Amino acid sequence: MKPVDAARLSQTVARLQERLRSAQPALHSELLLQQLAAQLERRPAPERLRWIRASVGQTVDLIPVADVDYLRAGEKYTSVAWRGQAGEAREAIIRATLKDLIGQLDAAQFAQVHRSVVVNLNSIARVVRGDNETADIHLKGRAEVLPVSRSYLHLFRQM
Repeated sequence: MKPVDAARLSQTVARLQERLRSAQPALHSELLLQQLAAQLERRPAPERLRWIRASVGQTVDLIPVADVDYLRAGEKYTSVAWRGQAGEAREAIIRATLKDLIGQLDAAQFAQVHRSVVVNLNSIARVVRGDNETADIHLKGRAEVLPVSRSYLHLFRQM
């Protein structure tokens, strides 16, 4: 413990009081929230993903996102399943992670239904509830059955 010098302490207190007087007054939290909300409204909406580039053999396919049936994460890749021009089921592998793609997809059209699966809601033919609060998604015109984990089952409760 150091001995306190009364004169020096008095100078420090005066200096701090002067700083507090000259500092900008603190904003009321409600006003701050309104200002932040106004800034968010003025900010442009994030650009949605319109095309996915996928290498298939020696070619690069430009896949319209609206044609994608589902995306499935693998070890170091993401598998994209979509409908070709003639309506045939196609699949390719891309290097983008599922986590990166989710933020760019339209949430009204795509939903994550499993930690490794995102599905186009327009491609769902039916959802079959299973045991242990899980479900399976059957797609229109595809044989694949996609899992719905317990964490995402709430998305289909009102359907």
